[in-house]
Amino acid sequence: MRRIYYLDLIRVFLTMLVFYHHSAIAFGASGGWYYVSGEATSGLTQGLLSASMAVDQSYFMSLFFFISAYFLPASFDRKGIRGFFWDRLNRLGIPLLLFYFVLDSLLVYWIWGVWGDPAFGPMWFVFTLLVFESAYVAYRHFCGRRSAIKCEGFTWVEAVVFILLMGITAFLIRLRIPVGTSVLGLQLGYYPLYVAMYFLGIVAYRNQWLERLRMREAYCWLAIVLLWGIPSLLYMVATNVDRMGDFSGGWNRNALFYAMWEPVMCVGLCYSLLALGKNYFNVPSPFIRSLSLNSYSFYIIHPFVVVGCVFAAEIFPVPPLVRLALVCIIGIPLCFIVAIGFRKLLGSVHVRI
Repeated sequence: MRRIYYLDLIRVFLTMLVFYHHSAIAFGASGGWYYVSGEATSGLTQGLLSASMAVDQSYFMSLFFFISAYFLPASFDRKGIRGFFWDRLNRLGIPLLLFYFVLDSLLVYWIWGVWGDPAFGPMWFVFTLLVFESAYVAYRHFCGRRSAIKCEGFTWVEAVVFILLMGITAFLIRLRIPVGTSVLGLQLGYYPLYVAMYFLGIVAYRNQWLERLRMREAYCWLAIVLLWGIPSLLYMVATNVDRMGDFSGGWNRNALFYAMWEPVMCVGLCYSLLALGKNYFNVPSPFIRSLSLNSYSFYIIHPFVVVGCVFAAEIFPVPPLVRLALVCIIGIPLCFIVAIGFRKLLGSVHVRI
């Protein structure tokens, strides 16, 4: 299939956002991470960082799933079930096992001096991707006649239905499994959007949605995000400082707001990024292409670079927010350099990432 250059740029952007996301948590933003600095942010700064985590969480991993699924049908059609299976075992399965049984424990030992139990860490994404792709392979294998979903675009009516469905589903799931509760290392409270966006990625490929993205709709979605999405989140957080736990789930208005707010932000930001990329950045760039090729390796190895840079930043007598900036400015380029070496190392033993 014809290369869509702007998806390389979006993939690189999302990968760097993952680095920022985990670095911010290391300096006091809400969320879980291997190591949190002893001198973390507090007060308003911590609140704003946590709000940025909520914005990131609303769309960045969902867009990763969408992009992964978009290329899935073509890859399966080209390689066939056997070739596709072995490719995914090599590209996803082996790195997942390596991280689960070796790298995660090494990282925990480096930080705390004790061997931790095996864990997915950020590789929960790869595990989930394997589950989703296995389901797709099973469907293609056992269903001789595929169900063709004809949908020429993502209209406003369809967007509203999608948002309502995702919000209500997330709200109901979080009554039993609140955000922050892990089940086998997975945050199931976020999974309605992950599953749906993966499914939409396949539909988008079959119906050529990316060819129909329009800037008029993108600007409308950006306006919704900027004029309602972010201000409403800040207002709800500011007026519920003593009830922050309610947002995680339960039968309360904060949980309902958060569950409905997320899909609005997801649709708005994903559509906007894809449309902006298509219209302004769909040009070949060897540099972006190189970064994109190493983005998966970056993702696998970034916990070590984040933790190492946080350790180094703690040496400097500067405020935590300045340390966060230093970690990102120095750590992201460094992580790409390490990622190139890590990718070549695995390639030397015929593991393609």
